[in-house]
Amino acid sequence: MNIEEKSINALRFLSIDQVNSANSGHPGAPMGAAPIAYTLFKKIMRHNPNNPKFHNRDRFILSIGHASALLYSVLYLTGYDFELDDLKKFRQFGSKTPGHPERDLNLGIEVTTGPLGQGFANGVGMAISEKMLSSKYKEIIDHYIFGIVGDGDLQEGIASEAASLAGTLGLGKIIYIYDSNNISIDGSNDLAFTENVGDRFRSYGWEVFEDVDGLSTKELESTINKAKSNLDKPTLIIANTTIGYGSPNKSGKESAHGEPLGEEETILTRKNLNWEYSEFEIPEDVISHMRESVENGQKLESSWNTEYENFKLKNPDLYIEIEKILNGEIDADWDHKLLDSISKSNDPEATRASSGNAINIIKDYIPNLIGGSADLTGSTNTEIKGSDNFSKIKPHGRNIKFGVREHGMGGIMNGISAHGNYRIFGGTFLVFSDYMRGAVRLSALSNLNSIWIFTHDSIGLGEDGPTHQPISQLMSLRSIPNLNVFRPADKKETFLAWQAAINTKNKPSALILSRQALPDLESLSNFKITKEDFSKGAYICYENTKDNPEIVFLSTGSEVAETIVAAKELSKNHKVRVVSMPCWDIFDSQTEEYRKKIIPDQTSKIISVEAGVGLGWQKYTKNNENIISIESFGASAPGKELINSFGFSSDRIIEKTNLILK
Repeated sequence: MNIEEKSINALRFLSIDQVNSANSGHPGAPMGAAPIAYTLFKKIMRHNPNNPKFHNRDRFILSIGHASALLYSVLYLTGYDFELDDLKKFRQFGSKTPGHPERDLNLGIEVTTGPLGQGFANGVGMAISEKMLSSKYKEIIDHYIFGIVGDGDLQEGIASEAASLAGTLGLGKIIYIYDSNNISIDGSNDLAFTENVGDRFRSYGWEVFEDVDGLSTKELESTINKAKSNLDKPTLIIANTTIGYGSPNKSGKESAHGEPLGEEETILTRKNLNWEYSEFEIPEDVISHMRESVENGQKLESSWNTEYENFKLKNPDLYIEIEKILNGEIDADWDHKLLDSISKSNDPEATRASSGNAINIIKDYIPNLIGGSADLTGSTNTEIKGSDNFSKIKPHGRNIKFGVREHGMGGIMNGISAHGNYRIFGGTFLVFSDYMRGAVRLSALSNLNSIWIFTHDSIGLGEDGPTHQPISQLMSLRSIPNLNVFRPADKKETFLAWQAAINTKNKPSALILSRQALPDLESLSNFKITKEDFSKGAYICYENTKDNPEIVFLSTGSEVAETIVAAKELSKNHKVRVVSMPCWDIFDSQTEEYRKKIIPDQTSKIISVEAGVGLGWQKYTKNNENIISIESFGASAPGKELINSFGFSSDRIIEKTNLILK
């Protein structure tokens, strides 16, 4: 057995041992795809285990996240920050080796994968980011996005959406190796997946290499190098592998997919593959061979640093620019310039329009701000004016046309964010957030800073009717941990929401915006909206007393203005306060003192007003009776008529409040 075969078997048995030790996991894919991982990490990829954040590194995505044991094995053997004990703690609480890979650049894990298709889409986003950079800074930025994808990935709709866009944009730096083993959890692919994958991807505009021997590192290396020479098309290499390779009784069967081999079958597999080493034992020559990646990586980065210094001397202006982009830096006073640019006009304005204005102020101070929409640019106000659309021939364009592909857009946005150089926003209607919820959730789980723009946020959008009117989506987004959901009530709150989203580095933000024009709160209430108040998630925007109020209204977005009008009328007979709550998560993170200052314990009636389902407001109102909400689908009619009919005009809020008081 030569050192190459020995190293591949080491990857196999490290994976088997991890799964057996945890008595949980997926050994089959690692056993079949081990030669692919070896070829990429040892022969192809430019990477530095001593500095996983090296700017010009190739990116690797294990889209088949259930094969995580293989990723941990190859990262350990090539010298990343893993110890053998970390592998022994596979799938255990607090370990570096969770059941599916979770983004941690210090460990060499670029993205969180597991929900199939997400990693596939992430790579498309990374390729967009790379192309934007390399088109302008080609002397110093030039890297590939490699990935291992599987049958399940290619069955998921998000992969189809992302693949179609990648082909349209000609993202030639994507090279995906398809671990084609013809087995899924339920059994043979013949049960549900018989399409011609090669023809499908060729129709998307991809270069396809078929019938590649996935067990031959020589054939894999040769094919990947051919793919690297074609920069006009993304590449799919269909590598034929065997799930559970080497297992006498489980090889090629679904039983190898998602359960440990077990002690008896592991012994037989060791014998079958002539592996004479015990559990978690790795021969020294394998360690020495694989750890060559450390020295090679250091040389690679050192050489690049020299190129970077030469670039700096030749292009001092460009150097300052790319330093900011590579390190995610922005002008120190950009947010003051944003707030100083708020229109002094008191005219009503839709918050989607205010958001569009904010984008086109920010763009001049944040050169790495890019974004787009799912074919709704005009409706979501997500165009960076004065910039081209990103395309094959204009890779410098800051506007990305994602097409009618919400889920694909979400996964691609996360890939751009994970790449680490651009601030990405993407827009669609709030009701369509359901189509992309998987990607939004992963942005929060991965601590990415994607900015989600969801417009047409209530029944106020009007005649499009209940199919387009979001009722449950707002509360659904709020239920996602680590996601700041902002629902601004006017143009100033919208600008402040943008400021907060940009300043939030390791957490995504969702901006929930109106189609209809909303009045200026300061003009309506004579209360000053300050950055400090907004930054606490909720603040007092109207009150008629400094004593403890009898009624505290809690409201967001388009309902705040109507609530203030209602409160003014009710203040003739009651002590009333209105609180605007643009972001629940931020408010909930404030001190108890501040929270009780805004919503006093002594207040007898705490009433929420929001045009969506009421589920969740109970933590503030303390009961179900004080919630003014919508618990049905909407209807098709002019927006103002619907707002009144469903109880959110000031008159109807007064009417409902009087019923609550009785």
